Amino acid sequence: MTSNIKIGFDAKRLFLNKSGLGNYSRWLVNGLAKQFPENEYHLYTTNVSDVQKDFIGENIKTHLPPNLFKSFWRSKGIKKDLLKDGIQVYHGLSNELPIGIEATRIKTVVTIHDLIFKVHPEYYNPIDRAIYDRKFRSACERTDKIVAISNHTKECIIEYYKIDADKIEVIYLDSSEQFHHPADNEKVEDVKQKFGLTKPFFLNVGAIGGRKNQLRLVEAFASISKDVEHDLVLVGKPGKDSEAIKSLITKNNLFDRVKHLSAVNDDELFNLYHASYATVYPSLYEGFGIPIIESYRCGKPVLTSKGSSLEEVAGHSGLFCNPENIEEMASMLIKLTDQNTYQHLKDSISKELDRFDPNKSIKKYIDIYRNH
Repeated sequence: MTSNIKIGFDAKRLFLNKSGLGNYSRWLVNGLAKQFPENEYHLYTTNVSDVQKDFIGENIKTHLPPNLFKSFWRSKGIKKDLLKDGIQVYHGLSNELPIGIEATRIKTVVTIHDLIFKVHPEYYNPIDRAIYDRKFRSACERTDKIVAISNHTKECIIEYYKIDADKIEVIYLDSSEQFHHPADNEKVEDVKQKFGLTKPFFLNVGAIGGRKNQLRLVEAFASISKDVEHDLVLVGKPGKDSEAIKSLITKNNLFDRVKHLSAVNDDELFNLYHASYATVYPSLYEGFGIPIIESYRCGKPVLTSKGSSLEEVAGHSGLFCNPENIEEMASMLIKLTDQNTYQHLKDSISKELDRFDPNKSIKKYIDIYRNH
């Protein structure tokens, strides 16, 4: 394959998803366009959004459906456009590929983020599980190369879909570019003042409820709140556990100790990480765990969960607990406040971050596009 290549992306979530899959898609395409500007990057999406302004350039082109049958175009009809546009590699950024794309002889790559619906089927209704299973299995079997975002996800793909390990490459994610820059101390102080944060605090980031597990976190914090000076700050959209958490706060008279911030923009979140003492991320299951990397890039250690990919991502700068054991979580929160433990974790962060170097990660993607 020539050194200059035309790469197509399933960019629906790049434009339309503000969190996980969207963040990954934007991070990857931005990184590729900056690090390897000689290539053409073609974004295929059913709709655009305000993020389009960040994806305009000589080497980036956006393509929309030629008719009203948007979902059909994305899942099948897109093949004609890929051939017409001379696409050499097509990358499904969010676990799926167009039906029959293998017949075009266009090289394909698919990123598999997690197989939560297989590992924890109880989180999904049967119809959704069946749809995801069919799409993910089909993409894994038909593609030329699979990118898994963690070794844990790679192991799940091998276990559940019997895919050859050599077909799967693990490439870690990274935080957004903002987290690669130092904080402005004045802005950090401003955000603390805005949200009334006067004490050191544990930070938790994620939509409230479900597998993000904040209800148990608040229970654990309530049990040790009299023993620590630290407060707890939850940042995320309200969810199914929000009312139960409010009741727990009321029951334990923690109005001044536990804050839920539901409307936080990217700049405020960045400054909240810098203002925090440490991040607590006791999710029941994750394919990766970006808040860990965000925390590390701000120099803050983490307490996270045993199991799934979180131990792999956190490495030696994290403490770990069984996310279903409230007493264990509470004891680890206490341990995190020990200054010797805290400093040891903090000192090892820079070494852990070597694994998530975005330049090395982006280079791995280009190597896949060129060699497969």
